[in-house]
Amino acid sequence: MSQEMEIRIRPIFSTPLLVFTIPFHERINKELRRAILEREASHPAEADHEVVGWSSPHDMSMFGWAGPALKDLIAPILEVATQATEFSERAPEVTGKHPRWQVVETWANVQRKGGSNSVHPHPGTFWSGVYYVDVGDISPDGKSGGDLLLFDPRGCLPTMLAPYLRYAVAELHDAGKSIAFTPTAGQCVLFPGWLSHAVGVYNGTGPRISVAFNLDPIIEEFKDWRFNAPPKK
Repeated sequence: MSQEMEIRIRPIFSTPLLVFTIPFHERINKELRRAILEREASHPAEADHEVVGWSSPHDMSMFGWAGPALKDLIAPILEVATQATEFSERAPEVTGKHPRWQVVETWANVQRKGGSNSVHPHPGTFWSGVYYVDVGDISPDGKSGGDLLLFDPRGCLPTMLAPYLRYAVAELHDAGKSIAFTPTAGQCVLFPGWLSHAVGVYNGTGPRISVAFNLDPIIEEFKDWRFNAPPKK
């Protein structure tokens, strides 16, 4: 007769995915939707082999043409990034526990029927994210596509080695696979810049409008500390 054993299951090496709704997003979305669609109509798409659709330049120029609504959007995003990040034990002496954050590039995306983004990461940045101004016809039934796809950073190794097995823990069922996130207007998603992601083919009729961005920490006291700081003893 077998004896009972206590088994402690601890999912490890987790990848953070922060999902939150921006305050006053109805007003922000109305203003950004107008500005982005006007920009799409008057300016050619930025050349980007990853994108099927319209995209503005990946820089800071959007702050010049999107109006105050973009600043209203970014402010709470920076607050979330600040609370979700802290200095490690390897950091030199700094003021406070949490680093402050800044946008280093941001851009708008408009996808219509047939639009998509191929798989890619955002090299050289700690936090990346996307905010949904208008999700068009995206819905949980998946018929219109356009979901944000997030890929296991370990690649497909788990499913390649044993495609007929999975871990008996709900939090680990996605090992070696991708996760499809169905957004709603007003939602923001924040994830590590190294995480590979994509946008599934969108088949809706209304425009799918989003704002993407990359964030870097503000460390004025140690501008080159990431590369020059001596190891702690």
